[in-house]
Amino acid sequence: SFACSSFVTYKIPPVSPLVGAVGLSAAGSLGGLLAASLLLLLPAATRSRLVPPLVSYAVGALLGVALVAMLPEAIAMAPAPRVFGTLLGGILLFFVLEKLLLWRHCHSDSCAVHGTSGPLVLIGGAVHNFIDGALIGASLVTSVSLGVSAAIAVAAHEVPHEIGDFAVLLHAGYSRSRALALNIVCGLASLAGAVGAVLLVDVVPG
Repeated sequence: SFACSSFVTYKIPPVSPLVGAVGLSAAGSLGGLLAASLLLLLPAATRSRLVPPLVSYAVGALLGVALVAMLPEAIAMAPAPRVFGTLLGGILLFFVLEKLLLWRHCHSDSCAVHGTSGPLVLIGGAVHNFIDGALIGASLVTSVSLGVSAAIAVAAHEVPHEIGDFAVLLHAGYSRSRALALNIVCGLASLAGAVGAVLLVDVVPG
C-alpha cells in the first residue's frame, strides 16, 4: 500500500519545452523518413518498376491535399478572390521557376533534364520539414498531448511524402545512399523549425 501510494504521487520532472520540441520533431520527421527508406532496400529492377507510379502518386497526393484540404480552409479564413488570386500567382511563379530550371520534359530515363529536378525536391522538402517542426514546436508549447499528436501526424504523412521524394531523386539519377543522406539533411530542417517556434513563442503573435 505504501509503495503504491508513493509510486502514484511521485512526479516525473518536467522536460524543457525546447528539448521536447527537438525530440518530437526528430521523431516525427526522421521517423517517417526511415520508414520510407525501406524503398531503397528493394532490388533495382523492382524500384525501376515502382518509381514512375510513385512519382505520379506524389504529384496526386500534393494536388489532393491542396485542393481538398488547404484551399477550403483558406477560403473559410479569407475572401475567395484573395485565395484564388494567391493560388494563380503561385502557379505562375512556379511555372516560370520550372521553366528557368527545366527547359523541357521527356519520358526517357537517359534524359539529362531529370537531374535538375533533384535540387527542387530537396529545397521543397527542407522548407516542408521546417514548417512541420514549427508546427510541432508550437503545438508542444500549447500542450504536451497536442505536441505528441502533431508529431504522430507528421510521421504519418512523412511516409508517403518521403516515398515520393525518394522516387523523384532515384528517377533523377541519384544513388540510393546519396538520396537517403540528402533526405536526412533535409529532415533536420524540422529541428530548426521546432527550436524557432519554441524560442519565438513570446514574440510572434498567437
